[in-house]
Amino acid sequence: EDEQQAAAVDAANFVDSMNEANYVTVSLSKPMGIVFEENDEKYGGIFVLSLSDGSAQQEGTIRPGDELVAVGNKKVAGLAFDDALGAIIDSDGETTKLVLFRGSAKDLYGPTGASQEWLDEFVAKA
Repeated sequence: EDEQQAAAVDAANFVDSMNEANYVTVSLSKPMGIVFEENDEKYGGIFVLSLSDGSAQQEGTIRPGDELVAVGNKKVAGLAFDDALGAIIDSDGETTKLVLFRGSAKDLYGPTGASQEWLDEFVAKA
């Protein structure tokens, strides 16, 4: 019975990672004021833990829990913390484009998550 309840909760909270409506794209100047945290190692990648003073808070789109998918046109989904954050640090434009998934790591990287091919195509046009 507990497994059925857990499955029902998962189904109710499911966010389709192959639906473009579940992604947000923002262009932010530095300092962005985003505190990132590493996902559980079985998924990889990083997510927004919190927002502090900076352009992200002022812009208002990004929320805690959003999964970082791309920096500019570089896909960082699934990368280790230092590699994903390094893409932001290395960006040198006036603003940096971030693409984020508005769902959980499980929805993005788990068995129902987007294929790498789908993510590659989406990031290329985002």
